[in-house]
Amino acid sequence: MNNIIAAQLFIQRLKPLLEQNKVVFDPRNQKTMRFLLEEDMDENDVFEYLRKLDSSNYYDGPKADRNGEAGDIMMFLYPYEKTRIYIKLKIWTDKNGDFGAVISFHEEGDYD
Repeated sequence: MNNIIAAQLFIQRLKPLLEQNKVVFDPRNQKTMRFLLEEDMDENDVFEYLRKLDSSNYYDGPKADRNGEAGDIMMFLYPYEKTRIYIKLKIWTDKNGDFGAVISFHEEGDYD
């Protein structure tokens, strides 16, 4: 499957999850928290950026989760001031339906 099409499908799954509050903020690194503190942002700001994502922001994926858990991981780059924000998201399905997680949200180039 073309990666841009995969990104479109991922975003189509993500948007309803955001509206249903089924996306959790679960960063796996200190870079995300440091970036949010430096930029005076909070989780609500992160979710606002997620609502603006489209397939033109696609960077990489889909990939399997390195920790072995089920789900698809996609990475996006979103313009921010003089740089871009690296956004790593996961969507998975369990017996209760689809859910999502924000894994990384920080300045481009500081990848995990």
